[in-house]
Amino acid sequence: MRFDNTVNLGHILTFLGFLLTIMVTWTTLDKRVVVLEESRKAQATLDATQDHRANEKFSEIKDTLGEIKRTVERVSDKLERKP
Repeated sequence: MRFDNTVNLGHILTFLGFLLTIMVTWTTLDKRVVVLEESRKAQATLDATQDHRANEKFSEIKDTLGEIKRTVERVSDKLERKP
């Protein structure tokens, strides 16, 4: 076996091809990561909005149930007072 330590045009073109491939892959990967990060930020905002709406609705339901309970208690008191 013999080692040829000369550099020819094929070696240079292969090396440049590797560099180009690495750069294209890196920029594509970087773009994908940025898109995923933006998607997560948008989803976090949407989640916060939905949580706020859900909390408002739960408060409304709680208030309504409290009113129903008070009404049932009043009706029950009226029925107990009738002889």
